[in-house]
Amino acid sequence: MPFVAGLLLLAVAQVHDSAPQVRAGRAAGEMNIDGRLDEPAWASATPATAFTQLNPDEGRRASERTEVRVLIGSDAVYIGARLFDSAPRSIQRVLARRDDPVTSDYFQVFIDSYHDHLTAVRFRITPGGAIQDALVDNQSGTDDVSWDPVWEYAARVDSSGWTVELRIPLSQLRYTAQPDATWGIQFERFILRKGEDDFFAFTPKREHAGVNRYGHLVGLGRVPATRRLEVVPYGVTRAEYTHAPAGDPFRSGHDYFGNGGADLKYGVTSNLTLDATVNPDFGQVEVDSAVVNLSAFETFFPEKRPFFVEGGGLFQFGNVRAHNLYNFPQFFFSRRIGRVPERSVDGDSVAYSDPPLQTAIRTAAKLTGHTRSGWSVGVLDALTATEDTRWQDTLGRDHLTTVEPLTNYFVGRVRKDLDAGNSTIGAIVTAVNRRLSDSVLASLERRQAYVAGLDFTHGWSNRAWSLDGALAVSHVAGTDSSIALTQRSSARYYQRPDARTLVYDPSRTSLDGVSWQVALSRNSAEHWLGSIAYQETGPGFESNDLGFQTGADRRALSTLYGYQDNHPHAVVRNWFVVPFENHTWNFDGDLVFGSFGLLSDITFANFWGVNLRHDYAVTTLDDRLTRGGPLAQVPHYEDVGVSFTSDSRRSTQLSGSAFYQWDRAGQWVGQYSLTLDLRPTPAAHVNLGPSLIRSHSLAQYVTTIADDSAIATFQHRYVFATLDQTQLALLAALDWTFTPRLSFQLFLQPLIAAARFSDLKQLARPGSFDFVVYGRDRGSVVTTAAGDTIHPGDGGAAFFVANQDFNLRSLRANAVLRWEWRPGSTLFVVWQQNLQDQAGVGDFHIGRDLSALFNAQANNILAVKASYWIGL
Repeated sequence: MPFVAGLLLLAVAQVHDSAPQVRAGRAAGEMNIDGRLDEPAWASATPATAFTQLNPDEGRRASERTEVRVLIGSDAVYIGARLFDSAPRSIQRVLARRDDPVTSDYFQVFIDSYHDHLTAVRFRITPGGAIQDALVDNQSGTDDVSWDPVWEYAARVDSSGWTVELRIPLSQLRYTAQPDATWGIQFERFILRKGEDDFFAFTPKREHAGVNRYGHLVGLGRVPATRRLEVVPYGVTRAEYTHAPAGDPFRSGHDYFGNGGADLKYGVTSNLTLDATVNPDFGQVEVDSAVVNLSAFETFFPEKRPFFVEGGGLFQFGNVRAHNLYNFPQFFFSRRIGRVPERSVDGDSVAYSDPPLQTAIRTAAKLTGHTRSGWSVGVLDALTATEDTRWQDTLGRDHLTTVEPLTNYFVGRVRKDLDAGNSTIGAIVTAVNRRLSDSVLASLERRQAYVAGLDFTHGWSNRAWSLDGALAVSHVAGTDSSIALTQRSSARYYQRPDARTLVYDPSRTSLDGVSWQVALSRNSAEHWLGSIAYQETGPGFESNDLGFQTGADRRALSTLYGYQDNHPHAVVRNWFVVPFENHTWNFDGDLVFGSFGLLSDITFANFWGVNLRHDYAVTTLDDRLTRGGPLAQVPHYEDVGVSFTSDSRRSTQLSGSAFYQWDRAGQWVGQYSLTLDLRPTPAAHVNLGPSLIRSHSLAQYVTTIADDSAIATFQHRYVFATLDQTQLALLAALDWTFTPRLSFQLFLQPLIAAARFSDLKQLARPGSFDFVVYGRDRGSVVTTAAGDTIHPGDGGAAFFVANQDFNLRSLRANAVLRWEWRPGSTLFVVWQQNLQDQAGVGDFHIGRDLSALFNAQANNILAVKASYWIGL
């Protein structure tokens, strides 16, 4: 084994030694960032000129000459690029908002300033001056575009092609100060009309490409250590124009608010940064999409708040590089911080109320960076306030009810890089502590919630192969009522009457669990790729206090083995075909999911692409369908899906998808979407995407009725309905970029949904998909406008089910004017409108529903926020 390890290390070293180098020159005199490259210092620097195509002709020399020079100054790194073009009139000067993806020529530079072969920063610019900057994480394979450093840039088109000039302050980079620094570096040029991707440090498609395959930036000398201090105070005003009920003592319908605070960024060392915020403004510039969720599980919405998004990749835990995975808990989900309060105030005695829309975050701070010994460090702590709901009863008396307790959130993450980043080990700890002085809140929420975990990654053969894994334990504690809720949650359902390994104990005051996964993957090769992964989450594992978890009590095995061909042919540019399978069991050993699939993707020579998929799922058992009741059966089902994308080089692009699933019981669901993406002018970008979902289900859960006469189903009736549902939505977005620093964005989402519930029925027997329909197979139904009274007809007591039919009509609009009036300082003007109407009709009629939507009362919010960046 030592001999083999030595050979692997030697191979890694040889790969690193063969990486291309670029030598930095010295920045001297005044450097004017105007895109002209006419300062004398540029002429004295040695350019990097050897660029190799990745696409379309892999391995060939770039078709157009590129020269890139690097200069190092006392406080900044300068990048200058001359991008020659034989057809300069074809260069498109597209404008776009910062960080928006754009169809255009571009040049970008990647800098691994830690030189850890794992992380980097990316700076991209187009000929029109549109920019994107991001943090790059080699392990997760994702780019964090929320990172917005303060840097200078310019691009200019001329008769020879175009030029780029960048000034990146050292204060915006993280590095270890040393006598003769060497950084990792990569340059990329994309030529849109040719679909050509050229790289300075070329890695063939059959091999793993990432930060570890960058070239070297040498000649930096002693890069001075920097102590960065950035302060961004802000002020915000908000006006809300709503339709308050007559006599509401809390809202007039014309309500005005103001707030202020500050964000601070301090470079503790040249490679560790402290971010802090006082009274942060977490009003979202972007709105969440409207959804209709009839399941027992929470909808996941991505984080959009800059304080949490920036550097969020450092807190990711347990990532494995498998190509096919089942569901695994997320250990840090920052939207738990500042969430909507858990408790609501309602009832017949409540006449008016003023509930908080979110929990205020008093303070938050995070420390992130890398140490000299190769440790990545991330620590975050946040304190949220006690939230109260003001309300008035029907007699006019005022009340104040606590709906969210004072809570502290903490997450700590460390990761150690080994063998030049080919292997890592890491750990995470999360902690949530609530001050539950209110007895009702104490019965609803857990007082303490802790998670601790270890993870590792190991790659070899230039990371073509990897073995990754993670292990975590959890502990939650509180009152017996709160832990009983945890046991009965949709993630586990301890109360299931036919469960063999789960024991529901309403007297418990704590719950513990374990979750772990391991995956072996072949990540890169000429043709054959694959992975096998095993994941297990114990019944008692709970991470939802600071994570996101929809399932526990699961053991899953996922495999994939596929063939790819990246060599262009006359008709097909590249293609792959991938067979895969997923099987999942609960801890009783019941097979709850079993599926075999085939996925194929083809990119044609004209850059159009098509994706085909087919799944075959065997008959299994479902321990969630009855919402805590006995097992039910899931009939065998199949599905087919097809999607396509048009030529990504064009200013007008079209994409679409169709998906259809059916089973042997007669259930089906169809999903269809079409997206038109067009750029009528270099400054305007329009995106239109209608979508339609239709479904027919025979087993939509409605309610559970306790009845001693229902002997076959454990003295309970598990009531379901046939559900016919239609949902039509449109996502529409307009981006108008006046200058790279001034832009306007408009987002619209109209949505119409209708759901008809019919044939109320009960599960006939555990472990089956057989139902007894009331009024047809047994008993009788008395229907009124309010709902149905069920007489089960087997000696059981009658019960009432309220009318479940609904029509939802919604329109969400969001308009943002963004002006970066000086580097790092931004003015936002935001308008948001929400129209919503509901009815109990149940059938879908587009004319009627659109009319009802546009006749609905609108709630409008107008906000103005200004921030001022101070860099010391």
